[in-house]
Amino acid sequence: MSNVVVVTGASSFVGMHLAEAFAAAGQRVIGTHSRPRQLYDGIRAQRLARVAERAQLQMLDLREDTAIAAFVAAVAPRLWIQHAGYADNYATPDYDLVAGAAVNLVPLTAIFSALAGSGCGVIVTGSSMEYATSDRANREDDACWPDTPYGLSKLAETLAARQLAMRYSVPARVARLYIPFGPLDNPNKLLSLAANALAAGKPLDLSSCEQRRDFTAVEDICAGYLALARDLSRTTFDIFNLCSGRAVTLKSLLLAMAKAAGRDAALLHFGAIAMRPGEPPVSFGDNKKAGDILRWRPQPAEETVGELLAA
Repeated sequence: MSNVVVVTGASSFVGMHLAEAFAAAGQRVIGTHSRPRQLYDGIRAQRLARVAERAQLQMLDLREDTAIAAFVAAVAPRLWIQHAGYADNYATPDYDLVAGAAVNLVPLTAIFSALAGSGCGVIVTGSSMEYATSDRANREDDACWPDTPYGLSKLAETLAARQLAMRYSVPARVARLYIPFGPLDNPNKLLSLAANALAAGKPLDLSSCEQRRDFTAVEDICAGYLALARDLSRTTFDIFNLCSGRAVTLKSLLLAMAKAAGRDAALLHFGAIAMRPGEPPVSFGDNKKAGDILRWRPQPAEETVGELLAA
């Protein structure tokens, strides 16, 4: 079998880092993107440029079954990381469930059927939003009652991956991610905005930031995927939370970032704006299963958040 690792969604934040991590581990990586490369701009173009330094890039429209079959036949992958997904308006009730199904769910049948009998395994990127809002740590064996259309689309993807893995005897893992952060993240996300403001010594208006969340450095997320790749021979299908296992307040994380930047915390204007409507007070996962089986142990977010300042 070849040592080719396919990473779909290479223009995304986590997808870019996954492509780099598997290339650094000695694999031949092919990162895929859904449109002609010249149509990408901004941070997505930057990410593709970084992937191109270590890996091959190839266009692949996951909505075309024949394209998937031809691609698999041509590259004969050892591992397929299904990271591409439709996430526009993912945190709102306005998420387009039809568009989400077309990218997150429907392509799985063509992918698994093309990989049947090849010895290739699949890692699917799931989401913490597959779980219901809860004030306790989400466990992989919890009943899933998503609160958002996006969470529903990702849960459907997980369930389909399990069915297809069993049907085609293709080993698969689902990595449920919470809040990864790191270099070249979306510049409009709060941690990126805060990092840029602190680096420039500019004030930033914030909510009270008392909501508690589960943050994990993207390099730890990548280490988790590498561990999942090693786990594929254990059983046909399994699900893992890749998360810190801790609910830390956003405020404490931002204060740790200010300290790492050597900036006055007074630049962070907590309470200057209202909390986003419907914002759940807490969301975090239990990572004991990943620790016990994968031997994966991420670093505390407070110790790594300073890396955003150098991005």
